[in-house]
Amino acid sequence: MPAIVLLGHNHHCPTCGPTTVDSGADSFSVNGRAIARVGDTLGCGARITSGSPSMTIGGHAVARVGDTTDHGGTLENGDASWLVD
Repeated sequence: MPAIVLLGHNHHCPTCGPTTVDSGADSFSVNGRAIARVGDTLGCGARITSGSPSMTIGGHAVARVGDTTDHGGTLENGDASWLVD
């Protein structure tokens, strides 16, 4: 299972270069960092477009390492203390 992605984790954007997760669930966090979900933004303006089929927060799928963005990028790192299918 992939690790959950949090605010500040890395994203490789083929359009803009390296950037980080810029938004997440305000009311849910892991180790003090907001959990990223489908629809949340990255520093380059991209939005997360794929996430967990089995876990949602506020109706939005939770983002995991390997999930993608609307700029064609991939979420690169996460918090291995919480793995999500």
